[in-house]
Amino acid sequence: MSFNQQPNIIRLNILDTDYAKMAAGETIPEEKKQRLAQDSYDFDKLGQYIARYRYGGLDQQGKDDILCTIATTAGLFTLADVEDINDRLRYQGRFYLTPGERQQVVNWLIDELGISL
Repeated sequence: MSFNQQPNIIRLNILDTDYAKMAAGETIPEEKKQRLAQDSYDFDKLGQYIARYRYGGLDQQGKDDILCTIATTAGLFTLADVEDINDRLRYQGRFYLTPGERQQVVNWLIDELGISL
């Protein structure tokens, strides 16, 4: 890499307040945290993923990526599910979740964390 290269400037289509919300992360209610195994989840990370989903100005692929990350963190997808997702990526050249996969993650967020997207 040459030191003479100009830096790439990427314009973000988000407000400063949205950035602050993403940096802070979504607050997960304490009573919901206590229902789940405390050592199994990084609630701060989950809160950041949720905030990024809400305020990041993402396209559907970006939202699906976050939902997939949440599902992986929560152990919602089986190995067969992950293989299906990877097959779609390989054969169709783009990453996406099916409506049923999206709904599975959204339902878990509502049921287990009390968070509605």
